[in-house]
Amino acid sequence: MKLKFKKTNGGAALLAAFVCMVIQLLILVCREGGTLHSESALFFISYLDGRPFLNQVFDPLRNDWGFYQARELSYLFDALDARFVAFLLKKHIVWFHSLCSLLLCGVMVFIQHYFTRRFFPRVPGMLVTLFSVFFVLSAAVTGLNYFRCAKYLTATGLWGALFAAYGVFRYGTFRSKAALVFCLILMTLSDRQGFFFTAAFCGTVAVTMIYLNWKHSALSACRMRFPLLASAGVTLFGIINNLYLTPFLVRSINHYTPDFSYQRDFALTGNAVKQSGLFLFGNAGNWFSNFTGAVEIAAVTGGLLAAGLALYFFSRFRQGERRCGTIVLLWICAAGSMLVCASAMAARHPLIMLPDVVYGVYAINFFVITLFLLTLTAASGERKFCRALLLLVSVAIVLRLGGEAVGDRFKPATTSFPGWEMQQPLFKEMLRNPLFEEKNALLPYRMELFLEFYRKHILTKP
Repeated sequence: MKLKFKKTNGGAALLAAFVCMVIQLLILVCREGGTLHSESALFFISYLDGRPFLNQVFDPLRNDWGFYQARELSYLFDALDARFVAFLLKKHIVWFHSLCSLLLCGVMVFIQHYFTRRFFPRVPGMLVTLFSVFFVLSAAVTGLNYFRCAKYLTATGLWGALFAAYGVFRYGTFRSKAALVFCLILMTLSDRQGFFFTAAFCGTVAVTMIYLNWKHSALSACRMRFPLLASAGVTLFGIINNLYLTPFLVRSINHYTPDFSYQRDFALTGNAVKQSGLFLFGNAGNWFSNFTGAVEIAAVTGGLLAAGLALYFFSRFRQGERRCGTIVLLWICAAGSMLVCASAMAARHPLIMLPDVVYGVYAINFFVITLFLLTLTAASGERKFCRALLLLVSVAIVLRLGGEAVGDRFKPATTSFPGWEMQQPLFKEMLRNPLFEEKNALLPYRMELFLEFYRKHILTKP
């Protein structure tokens, strides 16, 4: 007997997406047009240097400092962002925020809102809406200004893949299967983190399949067959793309072979494992407590939240409820995957633990997984859990907004490059008014390069 979808109007999801995008625009107004990231100043020039479009996209040497990661799809969106920023700068409007990331956030909120209401009608509508606002206000989404959209692309694919996988398991429709494959490919081509989570997704499905066959029935396990085959196939495609397809395109278009050393030359040390715990639990605590800047305090908060969740599941087991075993297994697999991912990032790129980076976009996919599992737990749990979660998320949103009111954290402090942040007002004034000159100004070198490029190639372009 085929189960049917519950008919759901997408109007509420569209409204939620629109409101969340407006919130982000208001944050941008608070930031006075946003801030140009120090790395993006050079990437911006690379995307607007007059070369053919494909040469600009398939060029990891200039778009990623030579750190090849097979994420050229994200470069395509970054190139479009650069053209949009240049279009506004030509009209003396300073907008240092990724338009593609803004639109992708709207898509993510729509996916989260629409499919939560469609698949999990037991979750209160107020909680679904608060999750959307909670997501868009998090430092992982609003922490950086004009940088990259790779993690946003990956997070969009991840949201879609999680809901599509549930749709395949629950209903087995062709649309769910096609959406799952598409979203996994989107993740894999967008970022190396996306490839990792595709592989982790495959491993999690395999473990869940074994558990269902052991604890429930072979029929339940068979429902995981397509997600397993799809994720395994896309993981294999990601390996082939990374080693052969994208390097072939780079050689054909730009006549050089990408350097694989960034992928291979790193060692997983004990310190990296320690940093991964701080990264994961620090972000979890920061999402709910807003202790921005104090990663150790935030990590303690995150640990307490994890302990509270564990106690909740323990109480359900003591009551003789065994149905939540699958959800507990998913939480364990997700936590393990995120710790491994964070360890690899800390080992390969230690700068992610800097105060102005640790809560940034690197954690957005961790947040997506956490919100999805919280939704799954709320859908299968008791009403008191939904009420507790509703209260917790409400308090977190109030703390976030209160923190912005008293601490002005919508303008993130770049403690790693204080001179860059200090000169932003003067830099923006020079962009708004090309005739403005400040002879005594000591701008950072990359700002000088950006201004020179802006005056020679953007203002003079017909």
